[in-house]
Amino acid sequence: MKFHTSHPALLAGLRLLAMCLTALPVKAADDPGDEYFRGYMMLKDAEKMESEGNLNGAFSLYQQMAEIFDGVARAHPEWQPGMLATRRSLVEKAMNRVQAGLIQPAAPAQAAPAAGLVIPQAGPAQPGTSGPLPSLTEALAQWEQTWRQRMTELETQNSQMQVDLGKWQQWYQWASGEITTARQRMTELERKSATLEAAIQAMQVEVAAGRAKASELDALTKEKLAIEVEYRKVSQRLNGAELAAREASQKLADASLRISELETERNKALAERDAAVKERDTAMTERDSAASARDAAVAERDKLKTQNLGMTAEIESLKKANPAAEEVKKLIAENERLRSDLESAQKQIVTLKADVSRKDQEVAALRSQVATLQGEIATLRQESAAYQTQVADLTLQLKNLSSEGGAMLTPELARENELLREIIMRQLRGQYRQQQAKELVLAELKKMEGVSRDLLEQVQELETNRLALTPDEEKLFTDPAVREMLGQDGGIQGTLIARIPKNDGAAKPGASPVDTLLNSANEAFAAQRFAEAAGLFEDALRADPQNTTALVGLGYARQRENKLDAAAAALKKCLAIDPGHDLASFHLGVTHFKQQQWQDSMASFEKSLAKAPNNARARHYLGIISTKLNLLDRAEREFKTALAIDPAYGEAHFNLAVLYATWDPPQWDKAKAEYEQALKKGVTPDEALEKLLNGSAAKSVSAR
Repeated sequence: MKFHTSHPALLAGLRLLAMCLTALPVKAADDPGDEYFRGYMMLKDAEKMESEGNLNGAFSLYQQMAEIFDGVARAHPEWQPGMLATRRSLVEKAMNRVQAGLIQPAAPAQAAPAAGLVIPQAGPAQPGTSGPLPSLTEALAQWEQTWRQRMTELETQNSQMQVDLGKWQQWYQWASGEITTARQRMTELERKSATLEAAIQAMQVEVAAGRAKASELDALTKEKLAIEVEYRKVSQRLNGAELAAREASQKLADASLRISELETERNKALAERDAAVKERDTAMTERDSAASARDAAVAERDKLKTQNLGMTAEIESLKKANPAAEEVKKLIAENERLRSDLESAQKQIVTLKADVSRKDQEVAALRSQVATLQGEIATLRQESAAYQTQVADLTLQLKNLSSEGGAMLTPELARENELLREIIMRQLRGQYRQQQAKELVLAELKKMEGVSRDLLEQVQELETNRLALTPDEEKLFTDPAVREMLGQDGGIQGTLIARIPKNDGAAKPGASPVDTLLNSANEAFAAQRFAEAAGLFEDALRADPQNTTALVGLGYARQRENKLDAAAAALKKCLAIDPGHDLASFHLGVTHFKQQQWQDSMASFEKSLAKAPNNARARHYLGIISTKLNLLDRAEREFKTALAIDPAYGEAHFNLAVLYATWDPPQWDKAKAEYEQALKKGVTPDEALEKLLNGSAAKSVSAR
């Protein structure tokens, strides 16, 4: 509303407004919520000073926070007593921590042992020796004690995180209550301000007509000004509460994530401890068996010694009594036999002692081999994933060569395709032999015996099994694109799950009329004459109604014409004839997708992937459908699987960026990274998504 400055009532109102602005008393800070928020806002500065080493400044800020919270508790004992007690306790702990840092002298610099290493307290070392090695039982007992300490630390950290989680939940509840109260108060003030605005306008009319006094107008103006001042304070309070709520929400998420990580680490430690205890019990059982055998041999040796002494005494007595020569010979022979048995028993005792020591050494060696083979198995799994991707790419290029060549496929290209298939199959057989070797190694290790010859041979085969190429196969690597596809080491990689297309050979002369119609239909489809292609496919079906190739082609052509019902009918007929036709299932999934029949589309794509698991486009469609059905975890998994199959799939990166940007809460860093990858791989920039991502960056800067 515009006012004329020459109006006397307006001039008086403006003067009164200026007086109110200069003489309006400042409201005492007696609102407990405002005081609490003022104390809380000092927390960041105090923590920053403490992290930077400014302990004096941090201690001063903590003292001010303690005074503010104590004042709120004294002046308003009924206001949020639980939350105030928690905050005062945290400030007191922070003050004690900073004070301890101020009075504690600096520790002398010394070389500390590496983290995670347990250095046993050994006795005085003998000259020229390194001291005796600990036994297996002592080493395992020391290891178990270390893991128990680690478990105690994890339990302590988990308990502390649970306490912090409860505190931040209380803080979030308080902030939510403050937001609700502030918004209600703002609504009430807006309603009052609108009412006063209408009253002021009516009063101005009354003053201009002389039916009211200017003082009444001034009173209304002053009241409206007070409401606006209070509205600004409530707005500031709302902003502070929203900031606190966001911070508490982030703290809650961080605490929950940390608790989950601690639980995972604890479970992992428990599993490792159980495995070590089981291994220790097995080794101790073997050691006890060897000790029992040794004790039995010692007892046998003592018995033989006793018999030997008795026989010697008897021989001496017989010699003195001049016995018959035959009896003496027998006694001497028996004595020799007993002496031989005694020597054998002594050798057996030495062997048993060596076996006990060897068992301990073999257990340690086997444990080291298990760790090494587990690393090799992990490497083989990674190579297997890379093999799958490369074989899928190789298979795709073979299909492209076959489809592009068609009837013009030369004998050289046919020979090249045949050699590529032979190379792939030979690599698959090699991978299968490696798998068998790995299983045999694991079976040998489970026996926990000495390293056998079979184990050494199989480990050697795991390391040396490589692919060799014939001179005819090496000629295939003259093309740079083929060399890049095969990899830098010149070897083709593949796995047993790779699908090798059948080699149908070149087109035979004197093709049938159906084949001629199919070739013509394919040419029309390639030229994007979809209606003509559909007609030719229908002509082929009149001659051969069970031809699945014609049915799939007809369904795809009708789909490109956007005649979705006709496309679905043709593809369903093909699946009725051949339920395992993966291409028909794929195109039926695309057709249902265009019809927005999400469940039917998902079922068709899953059926197609059961036969062709390396179809990146089907995975990409499943990711989009999962997003439509709010299955966000599966959507993320499908998009990542599509990228694992085809790393150059830019659209998958783009949709993954959209998924992260619309996550609750949004994951802006991941969204930006995926969008950048999409742009690098040829996706057209999207203005709406860029605006959303740039807006998130601006919000992050303003929040700081």
